[in-house]
Amino acid sequence: MSRSDTPSEISPQRLGRIRTLLLSWYAEHEQHFPWRGARDPYLALVAAVCAQQTQMSRVLEIYARWTEAFPTIESCAAASRAEVLRVWGRGGYPRRAVHLHETSRICVEEHGGVLPRDQAALLALPGIGPFTMAIVSSFGFGDDAAAVDTNIIRVIGRVVCGDLQPTTETPRATIDALAERLLRRGTAARWNPTLMDYGGRVCTPRPHCDECVVAHLCVARPRFAAGEVAEPVRAQGAFADSDRDWRGRLMQALRDQDDAPAGRGSTVAQILKTVASSATERRRARSLLETLESEGLAWVDGKRCGLGSAPN
Repeated sequence: MSRSDTPSEISPQRLGRIRTLLLSWYAEHEQHFPWRGARDPYLALVAAVCAQQTQMSRVLEIYARWTEAFPTIESCAAASRAEVLRVWGRGGYPRRAVHLHETSRICVEEHGGVLPRDQAALLALPGIGPFTMAIVSSFGFGDDAAAVDTNIIRVIGRVVCGDLQPTTETPRATIDALAERLLRRGTAARWNPTLMDYGGRVCTPRPHCDECVVAHLCVARPRFAAGEVAEPVRAQGAFADSDRDWRGRLMQALRDQDDAPAGRGSTVAQILKTVASSATERRRARSLLETLESEGLAWVDGKRCGLGSAPN
């Protein structure tokens, strides 16, 4: 597809051939994750939230831990903020646990204890964006919704548009329009994971073009064959000693604290001493503790603090 082309100008025959070949590949290489065939909107939501910015090996760990503790939307809604954060553990980006908790409570209070099927209503819930909505709609309800994540962007942007690094080169509006064109009605529950898995196993950042079932249809293939390479996406900054690192240390210290007596938490001084060894580090940790409080991940009341919401 040239840059002047639009998604509507791609021939139906070509799109149909791409669909057929990729779905045939998926039939042989399907990964049987528990949420894909369950037809349970809550389990699909948990999986989608766990998968945000997280590798699949860790997704499976967090998902298993979460669904064991909160197997239903009602059990999640009934838990405390501190409980959901403890179960989330070291899963990273703990606001995701808060969003799951808040969404569960809203569904119990306003939607009869179920996730709404209407896609606009799903998008109005905390932490649910277009990708998560598409996963809930397709896996949870069996409805049509084109999912777009990093793997899918890579497959569509290379095969159809000819860009080597679609994450930075292909306009997002083009990807979204093509995702809608490629989705054949009634197949989202199989088509979305087909593209996700293909991008994760074949059309990877360094693609395995010799294994690709659509290489002869891929606009980027001649460029790769000629020796061009995809420029790497700008890597995230070093984790060690970053604010993310320090926030994680604080969250772990809060999870580990003995807050059994009346839920009164620990002293701020105890928490800071756990993670910091100098006055400079303690000032940094105290500032980040206040940030965690503002995000609803911790509470601070005078000289005491704890995980989640403040005790009554």
